[in-house]
Amino acid sequence: MPGGSTAQRGNELFSQMLYLPLVTVPNLPANSTVVQTFPVSGVLIGDCVSWNQQSTVAGAAVENIFVSASGVLTFLWSNATVAAINGTAAQPFIIEVTRSENAVDGGIATLPNSIF
Repeated sequence: MPGGSTAQRGNELFSQMLYLPLVTVPNLPANSTVVQTFPVSGVLIGDCVSWNQQSTVAGAAVENIFVSASGVLTFLWSNATVAAINGTAAQPFIIEVTRSENAVDGGIATLPNSIF
C-alpha cells in the first residue's frame, strides 16, 4: 500500500545504549533543583530516555533526563539536603534512547494512551 500501513501502536523503531563517561554534576544549592544540558548527537524530541548513573554523589539525585531539543539531553538534578553540593567529580552514565516509529512520523501525540 502506498504510504505504509503500520498501525498506531507505539512500535519501537530502535533502542540505543550510550555511554557518557564525563557528566559533571553542577553546583547544587541546598534544597534546590538545577537544569543542565549536554549535546548528544542524534537524539530527537519525543525520544524516551532511561538512565543508570554508574556512581553516586551524596545528596545529589537525577530527577529526570529528557530531550529538550534535537541533539540535546537535559538533566534535572536535585539536592534535598540543607547544604550546598559543589565541585563534584564527573559521573559516568549509561543512557538508553528508545524511539517510537509513530513519534517520528507524527509526533508524540500519536502514541497510544492505553495498551488496547
